[in-house]
Amino acid sequence: MNPRGAAFLGAAVALTVAGLLLIDGVLISLGAAGFLLIAMVFLFGRWNLTKIDLQLTAPGRVFADTPFHLRLTQQNRRNLFDAYGIDLELRLSKAAKIHSHAPWTAARSSSTSKLRGSISKRGAVSQHPCDLGSSFPLGLFHFTKKTSVSQEILVFPKPLVPKEFFASGEFDDASDGAGSQAGDAPGEPRGLRPYRPGDRAKQIHWPTTIRSIARGRSPRVREYDPPGLRPRQATVIFHSFGTDHTLIRTDLFERALSLVCGTLRHLRGIGVPTTLRADFLSWKPQPTFQSDTWSQTLTLLARAQRAPDTEAHDLVAEIDALPPEQSLVIISDMPTDAWRHILPDRKLLVIDIRQHRHGKKNMSFLPKRKTAVI
Repeated sequence: MNPRGAAFLGAAVALTVAGLLLIDGVLISLGAAGFLLIAMVFLFGRWNLTKIDLQLTAPGRVFADTPFHLRLTQQNRRNLFDAYGIDLELRLSKAAKIHSHAPWTAARSSSTSKLRGSISKRGAVSQHPCDLGSSFPLGLFHFTKKTSVSQEILVFPKPLVPKEFFASGEFDDASDGAGSQAGDAPGEPRGLRPYRPGDRAKQIHWPTTIRSIARGRSPRVREYDPPGLRPRQATVIFHSFGTDHTLIRTDLFERALSLVCGTLRHLRGIGVPTTLRADFLSWKPQPTFQSDTWSQTLTLLARAQRAPDTEAHDLVAEIDALPPEQSLVIISDMPTDAWRHILPDRKLLVIDIRQHRHGKKNMSFLPKRKTAVI
């Protein structure tokens, strides 16, 4: 009952009691009419939420924390009565709350709300709870109804590219390993040279070309160093091994999966075929370069569960089994201090799970500037 309904009920009770004490038929009739109106409002309010079905239209595969469009359709299956003033609260994957309002839905008809939302957690959920609410009619009561919408949504981890790629550049254009291939970057600019047949128009340096043509010479183009090298093949190893007395945190596992997703997508974007080997996949190699294998990898990452029994010899054996010309990236949900000492003597790139270090910030109080209003 809303505050308005409580006040209306109190007035009906007061009129009825006053009519009985004063033996006044008019007051008794007004009180009885108030009770009758409250009963009718209650019945119509409950009826307003009956035979209401919901349908959700949303993408079946999304990335975490990535907004996407969806449609929520309210179907009124009653033959006579319309639906008025219904508020909807949809909880996507039982986490993200999305609100909508349907002011009026005719009988044997439907109304559709175009919404936009995102899901913060990875996973696979097919049932999404939804609450229906309405204060129709007169706002005396607030009626609610709990239901659910069936729509399978597979949420992939949020891709995070590790900062180690930008610090060293070993997997972009600065690799010096045995198995390398030429990158697609233009290289560092070296200088200017005369135009030769086959040079692209966008390489022409126009200010110098204008001066050169004025002197009766040929156009000038930019000259670059040869592109750098990047690995021909790479392997990403994910493990959950840590020494004794190391705290296990589920939030770090989710962040590590995001780093794995970002690493694989980054390597795929620069044209490096990569294979994923993870303890939660029982160390089975999972290719990630082709479109179908990349889709399978994302599905496995969305459904991944932390492996509780990873041992040191399993990790060392996987590293030793890889050929030396294959580049190696190691990611773990445990701090690097807990497992880095067991790694064999081999060139590899270690991704630190502690990507963000929050330092102390100095507080400074600057004087406020006076702004003149003209």
